[in-house]
Amino acid sequence: MKNICLYFQIHHPFNLQTFRFFDIGESKSYYNYGLIEKEIQAAAENYYIPTNDYLFRLINHYRGKLKLSFNISATALELFLIYSPRLISSFRQLADTGQVEFTGNVASHSIVSLSDEERIFLKNIKQSQQRIEYYFGQKPTLFVNTDLLFTNQIAKNVAKTEYQAILTNGINRILQWRSPNYLYSSESQSQIKVLFRNEKVSNDLATFLNFESQSQGELIDDFNVISPEEPIVNIYLNYNVLGGINRQKKYRLFSEFVSRLIRNKAFCFELPSEIISSYGSISEISTDEPICWVERFHSSYYPGNELQKEAMKQLFKLAKKVESAKNNSIKIDWQYLQTSDHFHLMDHNHPDYQHEKQGSSIYKSKYDAYINFMNILSDFKARLKRDAKGSKKKALTPNLSTKSHSITEFK
Repeated sequence: MKNICLYFQIHHPFNLQTFRFFDIGESKSYYNYGLIEKEIQAAAENYYIPTNDYLFRLINHYRGKLKLSFNISATALELFLIYSPRLISSFRQLADTGQVEFTGNVASHSIVSLSDEERIFLKNIKQSQQRIEYYFGQKPTLFVNTDLLFTNQIAKNVAKTEYQAILTNGINRILQWRSPNYLYSSESQSQIKVLFRNEKVSNDLATFLNFESQSQGELIDDFNVISPEEPIVNIYLNYNVLGGINRQKKYRLFSEFVSRLIRNKAFCFELPSEIISSYGSISEISTDEPICWVERFHSSYYPGNELQKEAMKQLFKLAKKVESAKNNSIKIDWQYLQTSDHFHLMDHNHPDYQHEKQGSSIYKSKYDAYINFMNILSDFKARLKRDAKGSKKKALTPNLSTKSHSITEFK
């Protein structure tokens, strides 16, 4: 029996707006809220809400035979609450079927796991867990790092949490002669199980749903060539492969694909928690070099080019100052500035630079993205400095207020 784990990724960042050198210190917002609102509402109406309704009907039709998972970033959830709260209810409806599972991740789709800030990484993991439990009534059992990032050190850190397993990308460099269709364990932490995204099957399914010269027969052949002894096929896709202008055709293709697999008794759909509890590791996996999955980028994308590495370095140098900051807005911005998208735009291979007017980028090149981010970081540093001075003044001034104020947040 081949167990199919089907995952859909959903992520939206707080997109940055143009921030020039002369904007530093002028209390200008970092975010392009007009663009963000337009993007979220378009995604909700053209992709997520109709596709959630379609999957809800399909799940009920198959009465427990179709199961799937979602990996939704914390920034996406926050933006849904602001601009399309109906979406949260829509995903909760899927969760209530008992056939849909939500994985845990890193708050704000942060790239903090690439830094030495272990405490911040663990705190972000906890924040994500709490959000999933709060919104969907589930305690996630599988950890999915930003961009499926994985190293030995990441496994060591995740072992300090409640997670038992990590999903990462099944690239040849780490697997070599081994198959992605087994459960492995981390060499650095044997109690952490490692699941691998099947690159070929995942990419071929995405190609099939985008009508890019992939027949259903060829797609099913991907499964047929898998040995019966290989028990797990992890298919990890961006959720926008379903929905959009041609969504009815995509739904039909996906329904045919699901139906064909369900009719074949050699296959069944399973949830990540079921796989983790049912199978043991067959061997250990080790890598000190990051592996990842970033759509349209190569699997050795990290640690990145010189611009990206410098931007990350300067950002995480501020970690200790942010932790001692009293202004909550500083801590919120700190989370959003860690989002991976800002760094992806510092690569000349980013799709927004390959085709005119494609995507939502405000930049013309990776250098524009880097300069804009560093201008924002300069402003952020100035705010940190003012906050520190304000805290010192408060410490010298008696607190005569009898009122108390509380801020509800995920700690």
